[in-house]
Amino acid sequence: MKKELPLKKIDPYQSERTSLIISLTFVLILMVWGLVFSELTTSNIIEVDAAAYIISGIISGVTIFVSRLQEKPKSDDHPLGYSGFIPILNLVRNLMIIEICIDAIGSSIGSLVKGPPPPEHGILFLYASVTLVFNLACAIYTHKAAVKLNSPLLKTDALEWKLDTLSNISILIAFGIAFVLDNTGNARYAAYVDPVVCIFFSIYMCISPAKLFLENIRILSVASVDKETYNYLVNTFKKEIPVFATHSTYFTIFHVAGILWVNIEIYKQKDIDLNLETIYESTQKCQAIINRTHPHNKLSYTYHLDA
Repeated sequence: MKKELPLKKIDPYQSERTSLIISLTFVLILMVWGLVFSELTTSNIIEVDAAAYIISGIISGVTIFVSRLQEKPKSDDHPLGYSGFIPILNLVRNLMIIEICIDAIGSSIGSLVKGPPPPEHGILFLYASVTLVFNLACAIYTHKAAVKLNSPLLKTDALEWKLDTLSNISILIAFGIAFVLDNTGNARYAAYVDPVVCIFFSIYMCISPAKLFLENIRILSVASVDKETYNYLVNTFKKEIPVFATHSTYFTIFHVAGILWVNIEIYKQKDIDLNLETIYESTQKCQAIINRTHPHNKLSYTYHLDA
């Protein structure tokens, strides 16, 4: 009889770090690639791209450290654990993306005022094509990893790679338009394509990071969760746990230091029994539901048995 081997338990933190290290490797490769080409051309877009990879490389290194830190056990100094560093890091990352976009807009406006240099089609197409392949591959990889592990760190990392991929596509389109203009007797307009496209795309690139920035601000400010999460949790609790339907139940759900905190107050009905076994079962079911929603959480209960 063939003996089945036991399934190897997957460590989500180790898997997360492995994905982040792979992402960092791609960043370092593209950082060197961008620095080389920023010296070979005067393109605003490529200079901004290279600067973005330098910042991404630094932040990615810090991200790996935070990923390792969050699995440490709770301590007297950190009674809720270390997951509070995750929204802080995501706040910084998204703020840096916004800063890069603002800098790109300023540089492009400066080029338009001074008069942009003529485009260098060959070298620009080479840079954008190779970079697009790397960005697309890593965007797909980190997105799948973020979904599989439900990791906020990988979620932000995947967003950066998605934006980089879209950036490369816009670069190729811009260079294509400039190439057509340059070869159809409109060379004087071709040079303006690079800064103009850079301005519009930088504005577009600010949208998602700005939303994530505000989301992390809300998490760090001990605010209530969004209505969608609140309604999902409350409706699921009431559907899967009958005790909440038979007794008066009140829910308080909020973020604190990167933790999803759920507090449940139950006021026992005088004519309906509520024993310890029922309380224990409802607690276990609640914890399972919360675990599916957010990996870092805390559940607290208050029972008013004399109501």
